[in-house]
Amino acid sequence: MPTITVTNVRVFDGENVVDGLSEVSFDTSTGLIIPKADDGTIVDGTGCTLLPGLWDTHVHLSTPTHEETLKSIPLLKDMVACGITMAVDCGRMSTEHYELFRNEAIAPDIFYTGNFATSTGSTHSKMQMADAGSLVDTVEAAAEFVEERVKEGAHYIKIVADVPGPSQEIVNQLSKAAKEHGRMTIVHAACHDAFLMALNTEPTVSIITHVPMDGPVTLDEAKLMKAKGIIAVPTLVMCETICASGWIPAISFPPALESVKALHAAGVPILVGTDSNRSTIACVQHGQALWKEMELLAQAGLNPIEILNGATQLSADMLKVLECGVIGDGKRADLLLVQGDPTTDIQALRKVVKVWKAGKEIYQRADGA
Repeated sequence: MPTITVTNVRVFDGENVVDGLSEVSFDTSTGLIIPKADDGTIVDGTGCTLLPGLWDTHVHLSTPTHEETLKSIPLLKDMVACGITMAVDCGRMSTEHYELFRNEAIAPDIFYTGNFATSTGSTHSKMQMADAGSLVDTVEAAAEFVEERVKEGAHYIKIVADVPGPSQEIVNQLSKAAKEHGRMTIVHAACHDAFLMALNTEPTVSIITHVPMDGPVTLDEAKLMKAKGIIAVPTLVMCETICASGWIPAISFPPALESVKALHAAGVPILVGTDSNRSTIACVQHGQALWKEMELLAQAGLNPIEILNGATQLSADMLKVLECGVIGDGKRADLLLVQGDPTTDIQALRKVVKVWKAGKEIYQRADGA
């Protein structure tokens, strides 16, 4: 049985630093973490921390044209080099493009939403990523939209709560249809009115991505979000980028930061996602943006353990991918070795040494340290 054991290492298992544990073994043939191996390859982790591979729960890799999508393939290696082994594409990824990315050897595992739901006249309906299939203008069309995404194999359903945009009734029906098909819903809400629409949707949505930049989420609203079991993916790095661009004059970054402070105070689950993309309006770099997102979450009051949990075990748990996200016997060996201690200094994540996915090494720092 070919094995690798990382020794003399601090272990963050996805939730906490494991006291008394300084080595982790995994089987490279099964790709699973195993109890201590007596032989095999040894990797000395002195001065390092071993943690589960990271999630980026909001990325954009696919584009409307095949030629442009091919340009995203090198970005997969950039993501891996930053420790990302799982990602959720929230753009308009087709089944063809999903298979293209999935067949890359050095890449995160990708989950995707497929086309997003908006309505005629919304800001998103005028964007390059939208097409006729994105437009849901009636309650009746909502069920059809969800059925199409399910047929295509989409893992989640994305709804854009624009104002103007889909009515509350349409968003409700999209959520209802998604639940009937066993799909989680991811709702884009970047302004306060859109956030309230997502918050008040019945049946309850699964995830609200982004935070308002025109006025902060109040503590009472955050407490309601917690009571309803809704997950947050704030994408602060995108909020900061779009505010700095000046593209939308009526927004600013402080309300976004204050919103996350309220969500954190209320105990809302906060996952780490970047909205990384190659657009010309608000480009956010794939891979390294995840480090920046974590640093911004720290500015909003989350401690390193909470941030790391949101990028590992909590993401895996909330998104129902339970074979990964934690370090434990029988779990998939998606592992990240970094120099230093990110459980006390989140910037230590920038010092990636090695990355394994399902027990296979997919990145090693150039100096081999």
